[in-house]
Amino acid sequence: MAPHHVTYLKAWMDQMNQFASRIDEEGPMFLHDCFSRSIVVDADDDSATFEYTVRKSDCNFSDNFHGGAMAALIDNLTTAALFTRERKYFKFAGVSTDLHVTYVSAATNGTTVLVECKVTKVGASLTNTSAVLKDKETGRIIATGLHTKFNTDSRMGGAKL
Repeated sequence: MAPHHVTYLKAWMDQMNQFASRIDEEGPMFLHDCFSRSIVVDADDDSATFEYTVRKSDCNFSDNFHGGAMAALIDNLTTAALFTRERKYFKFAGVSTDLHVTYVSAATNGTTVLVECKVTKVGASLTNTSAVLKDKETGRIIATGLHTKFNTDSRMGGAKL
């Protein structure tokens, strides 16, 4: 574990949580739960591990972690892994171009999962990341994900979140 990577990532997560916590006339943003409930466990240059406890609101009618909720978690936390350090590209979060999730086993309401995210490559236009969701107690793999993002830095200019 590299303490400065954890610090850098936590600062970005706090900023995203503040952004996602904003409520406008349409209601709260769906990102809020993802960032406010994800705990940074570890981080280094190109990886981050988070802890997330499945709640009823994350579950389908069978009381299992919903696939869409897992996909959103993978989307947001692999993006967060980009912010473990300063980078030449992807100063902003970019936009998803591809998200592939493989569901391996179920996780029920109350399960604590570890989300292990890795940044595979960061280029000027695209970045590739991956994630593995594991049951914290058993180590059983729940899902894996691959995520590609397009860089929007030039379109954001000097914008602040």
